[in-house]
Amino acid sequence: MYHGQKLAKLGRDSQHRMLMFRTMVTQLIRHERIKTTLAKAKALRKEADRIITIAKRNTRLSHSLVYSYLTDRQVIPKLFKELRLRYTDRPGGYTRVLKAGSRLSDRSKMAYIEFVENDLVPLRDFKANNSKFAVVRKPTPQGTVFNYEEKDSGRILSSALSLNNRFKRLEQLKKSASASN
Repeated sequence: MYHGQKLAKLGRDSQHRMLMFRTMVTQLIRHERIKTTLAKAKALRKEADRIITIAKRNTRLSHSLVYSYLTDRQVIPKLFKELRLRYTDRPGGYTRVLKAGSRLSDRSKMAYIEFVENDLVPLRDFKANNSKFAVVRKPTPQGTVFNYEEKDSGRILSSALSLNNRFKRLEQLKKSASASN
């Protein structure tokens, strides 16, 4: 049975996996964005959120827990002075995972994991309508015309009449032809 399988094993024994997560959380705090496989990024999200939550307490115990977890002591001031203050009002969800395609060598799925509300250059533009082209529908007596056009200039790149409207138009022509005969 598959009960109690709450963490991804990632093909490693428990000590290797724990050390790998400790190193990756340290690198994530240092760089605020790292690229890794999708499975590791999803598993790392839990660990990174847990460390930020511990740091938000800002007690002597939280300092010692973070000190024992991270592999590089130089990132501890950044965690307690910068990241802790950035997420004081946020109840959780301090990281985001963005898919980044596949690795060429073994086709494994890659992803970026980063802290939200960071000052880095965004990987994606999150504006709602950021595309250069659009499909515009225009109703006509023959049916609906779909135009594929540029948003800025309005130049029509291609145009098509809806197939449903073409079939309806053909049926109407057949009926009118049979009625006239």
